[in-house]
Amino acid sequence: MILDELLALWNQAFVKVLDVRLHRLRPGESPPPYTLPSHLFLYSFRGSAQIRLNDAFFSVDGCAALHGSKGFTLHIAVREEGFEYYAVHYAIQYPRQHRPEMTLLTDRNPWLLAPYSFVPSRPVSLLDQLDRLYEIWTGRGADGLKPLRAKTLFYRWVCDLLEQMDEQPRSPSPLPSDLVGQAVRYIRLHYAEPITLERMAAALNYSVPYLIKQFKLRMGISPIGYLIEVRMDKAKELLLRTDAALQDIAEGVGYNDISYFNKTFKKYTGMTPGQYRAGRSAGHAGSDRHTKRIISSLVPEVSGRYNADDNENHFHFDRSNKGEDYNMFHFEKKNKLAMLVLGIALLLSACSGTAGNHGGPAPSPASLQTEAATGTAASSETASQTQQPSWPRTYTDAAGNNVKLEAQPKRIIVSHFSMMEYLFALDMPPIASALADRILNAFETLKPYAQTAQVADIGQVVTPNLEMMTELEPDLILAFAGTHNDVYADLNKIAPVVMFSIEDLNWKERLREYAKLLGKEQEAEDYIAELTGLMNETRAKLAPYKDQSVTFLWPTGNGDTFYVLDDSSIEYVYDPEGLGMKSPGAFKLEDDAVSMEGVTMLDPDIIFVVDYLDGVEERLAELSKSKVWNSLSAVKKGQVFTMDISANAGGPLAVRYAVDRISQALIR
Repeated sequence: MILDELLALWNQAFVKVLDVRLHRLRPGESPPPYTLPSHLFLYSFRGSAQIRLNDAFFSVDGCAALHGSKGFTLHIAVREEGFEYYAVHYAIQYPRQHRPEMTLLTDRNPWLLAPYSFVPSRPVSLLDQLDRLYEIWTGRGADGLKPLRAKTLFYRWVCDLLEQMDEQPRSPSPLPSDLVGQAVRYIRLHYAEPITLERMAAALNYSVPYLIKQFKLRMGISPIGYLIEVRMDKAKELLLRTDAALQDIAEGVGYNDISYFNKTFKKYTGMTPGQYRAGRSAGHAGSDRHTKRIISSLVPEVSGRYNADDNENHFHFDRSNKGEDYNMFHFEKKNKLAMLVLGIALLLSACSGTAGNHGGPAPSPASLQTEAATGTAASSETASQTQQPSWPRTYTDAAGNNVKLEAQPKRIIVSHFSMMEYLFALDMPPIASALADRILNAFETLKPYAQTAQVADIGQVVTPNLEMMTELEPDLILAFAGTHNDVYADLNKIAPVVMFSIEDLNWKERLREYAKLLGKEQEAEDYIAELTGLMNETRAKLAPYKDQSVTFLWPTGNGDTFYVLDDSSIEYVYDPEGLGMKSPGAFKLEDDAVSMEGVTMLDPDIIFVVDYLDGVEERLAELSKSKVWNSLSAVKKGQVFTMDISANAGGPLAVRYAVDRISQALIR
């Protein structure tokens, strides 16, 4: 176990207390970044702040312990209520005879070299000990026993902290690979340069598919999508902080084409750069109210200060780079679970000790199950069709939390917009969702609900607006294990939280999981039966095309490469029990960006160009200028069709839309 190894390290350690400080920061204060001269325990006991230790971000509210190592850069951005904390600086070493053993241990799981946080279940006892430690450390007079007294109290405090950690459920997941951290740092350092996946992968000594897979699994977004976010956040900062010309700002964040920069910025924020600068200067929120903060948390700050309120992984609609960035909301069965773990969280629990288990790194999806109030699990598709016992019932979520629901949930908030279509399919619209305003008006699958459903927008996926969520008084919050670990404790103070992990489930299985939780089992089965019947009917009508290969191409930013979508997101198209269409063969992984020449090797008989519908015709016009494109069999046959990007989401509404679109295109 990870905690066992941490305990082993401390059992062998020799420690010297170097300094003990008490800090009281005013509301909104953001002190300059501070490079740690030694290892540090930071223990907060009042107020809230956003804290960054190198590339790890922590949202701190009330009582919490954080650990950082020598050489780390500490950023603190205080929120409205101020922030008070103790800082204990210490040095640590190991006895010479144990150095080989300890070196092996720290190399394998370098906890003492990595940032982590812990919310204690008994915070008062830890605070009392630190009060005493501070009193001794700052006491006047020459006391030859002061260093020994301080060391003794510090050992006692660490022992108490580790005991509380040991009492909490342990994370079954290993320490994440540092590849993602290296990639994040690479992007932040080189965002103003021409960055390609090939260049990044070569710099990190990994293959492109492996880099994309690991990055999306950990961060919930692809490397290029993250790069775009970094660039756009930096552009917003420069627009507000400087009077630089738009061309200079565009070049400063990696765009040589001002027109392309303007398009990307508008897709990202909902306004042009000029409108953004003018609107924010006048104090108006504009169409993107969650971009009003100034300093970006995704790139190194020019001023050396860190604004915690901008720690957001923004969603944006960048048609020219969407092949990568759209993957942030693509949760499919080939490792599509978003795993945003910027910091290493050992274990989390509420400061009061009443919040229950906390969402750690997601375990195997096999743990995702629903239990009745008696604790009996429904474990198969057949069981899922059986009527569940009446309320209350208990649901064991992906993080191992047993969430008891006293009654059928009515007011549900989804912290990731990909969940919305499942609730719409079950006729239980959520009362709020992250990015609701944008997604409802952008996805063809959700536009029908935009006018009728009252879905409040709670902001960004990773940093939702907790105050708004509290005011909405939900009785259930749905979140993703990994993506929402850092805010789990805050969410759980608002309403019961269920953490989902659905990377190995198809759309039917996922719909059934939501149905079990919401008491909508029969509605799920009715929807599945109806959609299965539609696919059976459509499959019969598609018989004339059974020997023709079909592929789905998503154009990337440079116009001559594509992502090939198939088994990961639209497996039902090729499933013999779905539409039963012929697979394109090579380049089946969505993560593989293929060139125009690669598409000629594929040479499908039928092509669906997947894009945002408001720009797909423009994209086809650009492609029609290419001789290579015009040489494709599908183009010669006149069998090139368009499909909205929302089909790639893979949920029940996306499946229905894709089946209908294929039917409209091919069945005459």
